[in-house]
Amino acid sequence: MKKMLFAAFCLTAAVFTGCTTVESTQVFNRMGLGTPNEKAVCHTYVEIPGYFFMGLPIITGSPKGDGEWSLFRYNLTTANAIYLLTKEAKERQAARVVNVQVSSYESFTIMPFLTKRSIQASGTGVRTKGAALDRAARDYDSQP
Repeated sequence: MKKMLFAAFCLTAAVFTGCTTVESTQVFNRMGLGTPNEKAVCHTYVEIPGYFFMGLPIITGSPKGDGEWSLFRYNLTTANAIYLLTKEAKERQAARVVNVQVSSYESFTIMPFLTKRSIQASGTGVRTKGAALDRAARDYDSQP
């Protein structure tokens, strides 16, 4: 019984640690993260982790979105990380993403043939100040 509980715990931990993470903030403490002609609307962080057995993917985050995962698929690519980053920025009404950074790392787990890899991307979604003012005016006019 203890072995079954331990196996269930390990499987659950692997599933939850292999999930894609997409986090975004719109709180900047009045700091200018945009350029002189653009207003920052969000700063977004994306992480796609994965566990590999001798280089073969076991469980990885999925490019479908936050909290998603997949089995036996290699999803840790720059294209997938940037796709999720720009998708989130677009949902926050950003016109483009600036200050994009992508990094990846690999570390050994308890056993040397089982590794954890991760790719991360972050960037600031911006839109022109004129578009931001137009949107604010439309939102103000549409209030009851």
